[in-house]
Amino acid sequence: MRFQSFNVRPLVFLAVLPAVAALVGMQLGCQRMMFWREKPQEMHSTSDASPSEGTVRVSEGDNGNTKVSVRVKHLAPPSKVAADATVYVVWIQPGEGERQNAGALTLNKDLEGSLDTLTPHRRFKLTVTPEPSGQVANPTHEPVFTYNVESNK
Repeated sequence: MRFQSFNVRPLVFLAVLPAVAALVGMQLGCQRMMFWREKPQEMHSTSDASPSEGTVRVSEGDNGNTKVSVRVKHLAPPSKVAADATVYVVWIQPGEGERQNAGALTLNKDLEGSLDTLTPHRRFKLTVTPEPSGQVANPTHEPVFTYNVESNK
């Protein structure tokens, strides 16, 4: 009886290659996600003339919520942007849903402000608008910053 010999190495390579590729892909995906979550992302200013800067950091919060941290610098006082405005409001708009007032973003004497909040949404549009009050139910002025959050998971 004669056995036919064949080379096992190509078969092992073909069996191991997809598993290695999947592990490497998962590792790169996790690193990319962690990098995205750890580094603040620049918000888009809607005014070319304004020297303002804004960032948003999105990460996983408690109970499956999304933690949102907004930081701004060199933002003009709200009354300089809209005559009746006294505060900036951060809005979260999930998908095609209604905008939700996430809170007031008040400025200090150095024209810097911040807001930390939680939302149950994973995908949403974040906007910052000048408003007459921090309790407004709907935006009354055009945004000074926007940012689209696609997902943090």
